[in-house]
Amino acid sequence: MKYRLARQQSCPETDKVIANVIKRQKIAIPRASEKVLKEIAQVSKLIEKEGLPSYLVCKKLPGELGRGIFLHPEAKPIKRGQTIAPYSGVISLIPQNEGGDSNYAFSSLNDLRINKEEHELLNSKQRFHPRRLYWVSLDAEKRGNFTRFINHSSKPNVDAHLLRIPKNSHGLHPSPAEIIYIANRTIHPGEQLLVCYEDEDKSYWGALKIKPFPMTPKTFTIDPSGNLKKQTGRNAL
Repeated sequence: MKYRLARQQSCPETDKVIANVIKRQKIAIPRASEKVLKEIAQVSKLIEKEGLPSYLVCKKLPGELGRGIFLHPEAKPIKRGQTIAPYSGVISLIPQNEGGDSNYAFSSLNDLRINKEEHELLNSKQRFHPRRLYWVSLDAEKRGNFTRFINHSSKPNVDAHLLRIPKNSHGLHPSPAEIIYIANRTIHPGEQLLVCYEDEDKSYWGALKIKPFPMTPKTFTIDPSGNLKKQTGRNAL
């Protein structure tokens, strides 16, 4: 797999501005636990080496559903609370009146205000406006990892957590805010990994003017031979 960006990519100036704004606006970003930090370090090494860890499978889904990520039929179950991986991509700070056009962009923070010094630090070509609001875009369109292929479900088995990565002994570069995918229940061999794209304002699918395909972790599965199977009725719940 060509997507081997283990963690989000950002320049020091952008990280500094985001960290300053988080502190100034008193935005509460939970600190990643030692367990999560250790698991991020482990999966990051696998992503850099293999792209897709061997216990996962990337499979083409029917029609226009694209690809999906499945737990290998012969792998051990992924336990609830286990880190899947960081959602990686390129970080940028964008005015909120300038919506992105990427289907792989996460809005991790919204309603941010920056001061004139921070505006100049970002080398923005726009004129500074003190009332302008910004959002943090994490875009995996051109650079990312396998998490960009994890599909949407209103009944996901994976949650997206916004966490702060502190100084640590695991070799991870500190980050003021990073999206980490974590299992919210046991994921069994052959099941598809799914996450809910929507946030509180339910804006993702509305902006794209798309009605999402209704999927659960058991709608599509892969058997021991690697064949894709579609479940129907109660079996798909």
